[in-house]
Amino acid sequence: MCGIAGVFGQDDSPTVRKMLSTIIHRGPDDGFLVAGDDFSLGARRLSIVGVQNGRQPLSNETSTIWAAQNGELYNFPQVKPRLLANGHRLSTDSDTEILPHLYEEFGVDFVKKIDGMFAVAIWDDTQKQGVLARDRMGQKPLYYHYRDGVLYFGSEIKELLCIPGFDRQINLETLHHYLSYKHVPSPLSIFQGIHLLPPAHRLIFRLGEAPKVEPYWALHYGPTPETKALYEEDAIQELLRLLKQGVQRRLMADVPIGFFLSGGIDSSLTTALAAEMSDQPIKTFTLTYGDQSTTAGKEADRHWATHVANTYQTDHFEETIAFSHFPDTIGKVLSHFDEPFAGVISTYFLSALIAQHVKVAIAGDAADELFGSYRSHRLAFPLANYPTFRQQEDDSLIAPFEHEVAYLDQMYEPQDWAWRNKLLVLTDAEKLPLYHADVRAELLKTPTLSHLKGYFDQLTAGDPLNRILEMEYATIFPDQVLTFVDRLSMAHSLEVRSAFLDVDFVTFIASLPGNLKIKDGVTKYLLKKAALNYFPQEMLFRPKEGFLMPITQWIFHDLQDYVRQILSPAELNKHQIFDVQQVQTLIDQLYQGQEDYRQVNRIYALVIFQEWYNLYMA
Repeated sequence: MCGIAGVFGQDDSPTVRKMLSTIIHRGPDDGFLVAGDDFSLGARRLSIVGVQNGRQPLSNETSTIWAAQNGELYNFPQVKPRLLANGHRLSTDSDTEILPHLYEEFGVDFVKKIDGMFAVAIWDDTQKQGVLARDRMGQKPLYYHYRDGVLYFGSEIKELLCIPGFDRQINLETLHHYLSYKHVPSPLSIFQGIHLLPPAHRLIFRLGEAPKVEPYWALHYGPTPETKALYEEDAIQELLRLLKQGVQRRLMADVPIGFFLSGGIDSSLTTALAAEMSDQPIKTFTLTYGDQSTTAGKEADRHWATHVANTYQTDHFEETIAFSHFPDTIGKVLSHFDEPFAGVISTYFLSALIAQHVKVAIAGDAADELFGSYRSHRLAFPLANYPTFRQQEDDSLIAPFEHEVAYLDQMYEPQDWAWRNKLLVLTDAEKLPLYHADVRAELLKTPTLSHLKGYFDQLTAGDPLNRILEMEYATIFPDQVLTFVDRLSMAHSLEVRSAFLDVDFVTFIASLPGNLKIKDGVTKYLLKKAALNYFPQEMLFRPKEGFLMPITQWIFHDLQDYVRQILSPAELNKHQIFDVQQVQTLIDQLYQGQEDYRQVNRIYALVIFQEWYNLYMA
């Protein structure tokens, strides 16, 4: 696991060195750079595989092809012997070294031959060609900036801010979408001129030509001939087989590995499978909250995390945080995103604990997104069935919302993109009055509703739940969930892996019908049935709270002075994007009314943007 930086089209070693100096947290063990007349390529290294001799960048035998990567290539043990058999000479134990040799054999299609989480850069000095590639799920980031025939790139935005003469200008369209999604949607960034390479895409650069960005892989939802014929029990057994395989692949390391353990099904099942494979006790880590911030659900999570740790005799650790950490830490957190981000930040605190003990941790990320857990997932079948329910009055058609018919009536739209729009933090109609008149006029041209609908227009899924799952897995999941996992773990030089992101596992689950994922209102149905092989029913079939910080409580009860100060007229007038009076009215509505989760999220999104502005633009 590392961070990379480079330039194609010229040698700019001084700038690349400066870029690398901004991401030491991603690779504190080593830093190195190579260069030629038409490129500079460097890496910061967190030594996990090939600890003793894996310094990056690495080349082929003739030093004409150079490669650097941020990530891990899980099929490295299978690929290396094949390359050696084909006559290639490899001199290190690093997984990165297979990249220039795969490129020699397959050209830009080398990326189809690797399996893992990665952001890769390759320079072919003979052909004067550069290639960037990002992993299939979008676990590792890769940003780029192109101008005047030269391409700069790096693992984090802060690196590109080092480019001489780069002008920091806010992309207002990006800000507009952020206020709805809580994150910046790829390939956009908050800065004009900086882009994020989308998951499962590669960028091809040739001297004298504009870069070409293209997909190299796509995940398809919908049944295959094999999955159509599967009985439920057969699907459970295949699920467990593939998940075990995913866990086994992610145990590849030359250093100790730890495990996130929230007490929920996802991290607990991963922990159980790994414990069965290990001949030594594994280390597990749980995040808890102070007395004023905890809830019954979080205490239940803590109880079951302890149960799993005891059952599998893990070496178990807990970290407790309280609300005072938030205002003290938010600036540090945002400095690792480099752009506004109003999603989960809990990983920052737990990663700090885990990094004291190990360099690598395995988490349960992607299970919610694959099997269905969030409100948008739970609404898919009930809203699709709603017209029929109105005719037949059959409560089973709208489970688990049979007692919330008025809510379904409010949410119902015949198109799924239209009702999904209602779940955004702020819709276009709610955002536009918050802007200054000139900004409002500009953003009328780029409605988020059209942006959202564009996602739905590309779907391959057929059934209502799989359509929502596919849309979110391709967009919100990499842009929000995997973003906070990467940035907030690497902030502490910790690599995080997830067996639920194994390509074989993801491909199989995507091919299953939605009624095996949420059945009779039971979320993650098939995964829970599989987990019954390891855990008691009362652990699995219970209300579950997400891995969140209790930000709603903090903002509403403890942080009013902080909110009013950071969104004061003096602060907002620094950029004159928002209408000061409209924002103050929004704040007053929050603190003079009842606690409203959506209202808190709106205020939180504005708070985060202002904090980011003060860090990067003021």
